[in-house]
Amino acid sequence: MLENRLVIPYWDVRPRRIKLPYDQVAKSFPVDILGASGGDVVFTSTDPSIAAVSDGLLTCGANAGAALIVVEAVNDGAVVSRRYMQIDIGTEAQQPVAPSPIREIAPSGYVEEVGDGVWHFRYFTDWFDEWGCNIRVQGELAITLDLDKHYRLYFDVWGEIESMAAHNHDCLDLYFNDKWKRNFNPPPVIYPAWNQPCVIPKRTEWVDLWEFIGRSVTVRFVWDTKDALYQMFDGWYVGNIRLTPPWGP
Repeated sequence: MLENRLVIPYWDVRPRRIKLPYDQVAKSFPVDILGASGGDVVFTSTDPSIAAVSDGLLTCGANAGAALIVVEAVNDGAVVSRRYMQIDIGTEAQQPVAPSPIREIAPSGYVEEVGDGVWHFRYFTDWFDEWGCNIRVQGELAITLDLDKHYRLYFDVWGEIESMAAHNHDCLDLYFNDKWKRNFNPPPVIYPAWNQPCVIPKRTEWVDLWEFIGRSVTVRFVWDTKDALYQMFDGWYVGNIRLTPPWGP
């Protein structure tokens, strides 16, 4: 039975990885094929402006960024095996600083920044009646983004709101422009007492912004107590707002 086993010849490509500082100068490196590939070797770059292979030379360095060179062994028109070359030109500190996708962060109404990038969606607190009630309040944190590529928006959310109908009072909702996207209130819970809060533990949420690639969008956190009842708690918090590539923070 040994004669029926598929024998894959050893082969590899060098260099497998190049990491260089960005100095805007193109550089060329010889590419070596080690062993027997079992076919014709074909090079394809994920971004030829960053790195490309031609006539046995890898050329890179003129532009900052990352690229992958896919090296395929082709036999009778079929790819029989692959190898990869990873190219990284420029560290984060050395690469040109891209414009921030965040054009504006605008709070309005009962929303305030409390430091370290944390936003507080608060109640009116100047006076309370005997039931901890005063006035209905609303507010909004609007974040306008100019998206040149695919991003996800990550953020932390937590708070302390009334426990009487906490699922649909003292609401924090998320909108894309004027389109509702998500609510952060808890599901219906058993009310402990009118003067006891519903505590929302801190958690990380994210939304995908793929539909706005190449366009602008205003992500809006909208705060509304819905009524004037039981306002003596701490409200909502949103913090650690950041944009990341779609594969995660």
